Amino acid sequence: MSGSGLHEDNAGVESYVRLQALAMHLKAHGYAVEGVAGGLVVRNASRAGCCDAQKAAGDTIACRPHDGDGGRYWFFTSWRQPIAESDRITDALVMIKGYLGAPD
Repeated sequence: MSGSGLHEDNAGVESYVRLQALAMHLKAHGYAVEGVAGGLVVRNASRAGCCDAQKAAGDTIACRPHDGDGGRYWFFTSWRQPIAESDRITDALVMIKGYLGAPD
């Protein structure tokens, strides 16, 4: 395996581990969470979604290096907006509650 391929594998594992840590906290706060390829689908069933196709408020959170922060891992919204540095789970939770609302 080339050095580049190994780096990509490590980056995938790093993102997965950080997303799983966030998922545990989100579940503890009442969000529905599902791991998908490349991210974490987070839903707040107590808040209406945007349209008929999206019944509950939700987003797909990704974790990847932030180009503007020296390559540190950050959580990002599905529209590529930074949420919080990935080792700041509480900050990420507060930001996600801010735009998806707090579950009942």
